[in-house]
Amino acid sequence: MYNLYAFFLLWYRIELERGVSLQNPQEQYTYRTLLKRTCFITNIIYLIIRILYLIFFITTKVYVLIYFDIASIAMYLFTFLLVKKNKFYVYSLFCGNEFLVLMSLSTIYLGFASGFQLNIIGICVVAFFAAYFSKGKGIRNSLIWSVMSVAIYLFLHFYMSFHTPIYPMEAWFNISFYAFHAILVFAFIAIYLVVFVRYTRSLEERILSESRIDFLTKTHNRYDLYSYLDSITEKKEYSLAIFDIDDFKKINDVYGHICGDYILKELAFIASNTLGDSFVSRYGGEEFIIIAKENNNEFYERLEDLRKYIASHVFQFNDTKINITITIGVGIYEENMSIEAWIDNADSKLYQGKNSGKNKTVM
Repeated sequence: MYNLYAFFLLWYRIELERGVSLQNPQEQYTYRTLLKRTCFITNIIYLIIRILYLIFFITTKVYVLIYFDIASIAMYLFTFLLVKKNKFYVYSLFCGNEFLVLMSLSTIYLGFASGFQLNIIGICVVAFFAAYFSKGKGIRNSLIWSVMSVAIYLFLHFYMSFHTPIYPMEAWFNISFYAFHAILVFAFIAIYLVVFVRYTRSLEERILSESRIDFLTKTHNRYDLYSYLDSITEKKEYSLAIFDIDDFKKINDVYGHICGDYILKELAFIASNTLGDSFVSRYGGEEFIIIAKENNNEFYERLEDLRKYIASHVFQFNDTKINITITIGVGIYEENMSIEAWIDNADSKLYQGKNSGKNKTVM
């Protein structure tokens, strides 16, 4: 039971990290609803498996297992009620314990050669899987399940070394069933590892992406800026500019820092959309750096369009209308110039504009 339950938790976390959501609010499912639906489906699957086992046990006339399997089927019918009432932990305990008892009894009655005991190995993997991808990441219960599984497996191994199966089967049956259970267990373990690697890689990519994005403005951050500049081999083909908001401190003092954050986010959005494929990065505070693969004159014209648009744009914060201006400095790249010198060149032009009246582009 634990394997599909754990696999669902993993799938849910991956989709959650990717920001997957349904467009229609009425169709959005909560974590609990998704879990309930999945448990219903897995419960049906395991109910079918128990029915197939029952047919096999009836055919082979293993009466103890027939009675136990009938009880298991009744239990799975009862667990539908547990799932309906959102008793997921109790539900998992019922299914996990039933699984261990059935595998143990099947091994004792049909022999170690039938391979039923192999399924117990999977509990160790599944227990930690379920713990990791559930809301709580504690490993205590996983360790308990693992230790218990190992103890049961070793007990069955030593017990069957000194006892013959109560219902010995023909060799072809044992070989076939052992192969079936071995393939089943290895398939589950392989699936878990493959999906876990997929999740780990997606998580690494997300962490790397977030480490390069400014949290507030969603533009590139300073770290990503220098990484991008380092990656440019022909820097003379690029243009770089730095701009900041004129008298931004007054906005924070008069309207508050929440309003200031709103202005920064809106400005970053406008700059990113107005300048198209240009690289826009928040350099620090209210300063932004823009990089584009074009000559300085073309770049200057586009920056002027941006500056004029910002000056005429009305920023609406709650019921307050705010007008701002920006000053831009364009840095001219010279042969063998360092990245720091290139940025300093643009920064000096920015302050020329600040000291000569603001709201202008200086190159």
